[in-house]
Amino acid sequence: MGETAKNLKIDKSYRRVSSIKGLKLKRNTKINRTHIIMDIYKCDDKVLAKAAILEQRVKRILEEYKLEPKIQTFYQFQPFGVTAAVFTQGVQFTLHTWPEHRSAAVDLYCFNGRKRATDIMESLKTVFKSAEYDMRVRKR
Repeated sequence: MGETAKNLKIDKSYRRVSSIKGLKLKRNTKINRTHIIMDIYKCDDKVLAKAAILEQRVKRILEEYKLEPKIQTFYQFQPFGVTAAVFTQGVQFTLHTWPEHRSAAVDLYCFNGRKRATDIMESLKTVFKSAEYDMRVRKR
């Protein structure tokens, strides 16, 4: 073994599995979490540029899906660009915008199923007036 392997301490509360099939879950345990990463291109740069505009649009989406934000922050970069983090009961997402490139990145984690997660992402894509996007979905 290499030097790093000798010094590696393994926390006994975690166990290594080679595949998800090897992971034994308690009976009646249902994994219903979805993680979506979306890169959005050819967006409306005016929506991407200012935190106040983006915050209004995101709040409309939250109201549409009856999600009450528990924690939210919208940080305005100078001269433009926004980083935001929103945490609600069952949904959390972060986003970052690059108005100079007319693009944005969104990372959404949803505890309420894939359909709801993809619907929220579709709404975000609409807010950005996106013409092109790349979305990766993973069940957690």
